[in-house]
Amino acid sequence: METPQPLRCSLEGPEFVDRIEAWREVVQRATFRGMEGDRVVAVYPNDAQILGRLRELIAAEAECCSFLLFDVEESPDAILTEVRLPDGMPDSTRTQVVALFG
Repeated sequence: METPQPLRCSLEGPEFVDRIEAWREVVQRATFRGMEGDRVVAVYPNDAQILGRLRELIAAEAECCSFLLFDVEESPDAILTEVRLPDGMPDSTRTQVVALFG
């Protein structure tokens, strides 16, 4: 029987602070951010540097916050990201995730 994964980030201290800062640098480039149901959606200009950084950060999140499910879609004009929030996520964690990504 599998142990359920905790619905919190496994990073602590300086690593946690550095990751938040890295996300803030990217998220500030979004042209739109908002909530759609249990999803945080953001739209970015279609820029190779932004796309590369998004993919890098999303891969890193899979290590420390695997309960967050990310999708990235590219179109000729934009990059769309989506973060799906799992059921049962504590309100405090949900608030932090929405504040960072949305």
